[in-house]
Amino acid sequence: MGDLIRLIAIDVLVVIVVSLAVGVSAPRWPGSWLTRDRLVLHRFPWETPTYFRRFPIATWARVLPEWGATFGGQSKRSIPDRDPLAIAAYLTELRRAEWVHWVSMFSWVPLAFFNPWWLTVAFAIIVVLGNAPFMMILRSNRMRMTSILARLEKE
Repeated sequence: MGDLIRLIAIDVLVVIVVSLAVGVSAPRWPGSWLTRDRLVLHRFPWETPTYFRRFPIATWARVLPEWGATFGGQSKRSIPDRDPLAIAAYLTELRRAEWVHWVSMFSWVPLAFFNPWWLTVAFAIIVVLGNAPFMMILRSNRMRMTSILARLEKE
């Protein structure tokens, strides 16, 4: 039993260190990487305003921690004014944050090299479910901001 507790403690440490490493490096990523919704940032067909209203996203946004500015990035807690340049910069930060959570969702992968399969699966589920609310908040905000920016650019 002591060995299992030690292994779980090591697993938690690995997940935290990998996630922090991604978060610390993110503000240093080139902004040019984040100008478009590429790869996993692509909007899926089911991602509509109606889809996002099914979830308590506003509540999650109020109660979950927002560490965007912790390591040199920008906070996503407040939405910018209706200035197209400010919205474009905010969209870049939303994309950066979403990439951080996508990469962090795979922080369990190193565990597969020294864990029993069932513990690896358990950590994979926990890490994915832990990142999911943050992803939903970011994707919902990005969809809203993209729509607002498109309308402002038409005006």
